Amino acid sequence: MVINAVFPAITRSSNSIVRIAQKVDERIQTQVSVIYAASELDENGVWQDTDSDTYFDVWVWVKNVGAARILGVDQTDVFFGTEGNFVRVPHANDAGGTYPQWTHAIENGTEWNNTATAKITIHYSTALASDTYTVKIVTPSGAYDSHFFSF
Repeated sequence: MVINAVFPAITRSSNSIVRIAQKVDERIQTQVSVIYAASELDENGVWQDTDSDTYFDVWVWVKNVGAARILGVDQTDVFFGTEGNFVRVPHANDAGGTYPQWTHAIENGTEWNNTATAKITIHYSTALASDTYTVKIVTPSGAYDSHFFSF
């Protein structure tokens, strides 16, 4: 009777520990680094729609420096703004046609494998003010990096 009562509890606990260990392992193997950020400014520092997509864009290049492939890139959280005006920018799939929104492209591959770089484009319908901005990228597994830049 004791075995029938205790054994299922031990089995459930064991399964929970295995799942937690898998999540920790995934988190340890997933790392990103924001390597560069730029915007659509001309040589005089004036916003221009340089790529003729009708939006004012900010580009952020993020390298996968971990050992694991990052799945669900469109589920990554992108936070962007000035100090005190920081917002989560939704992916274009979730933005419902509102702006800002972001899209991505893997520049040196088809998946966000280790050593691959994702180019994240944050689209605005109007030009941004010149200021110091922060971008923070958080992957679905919780790995993150941030970068400060001015324009």
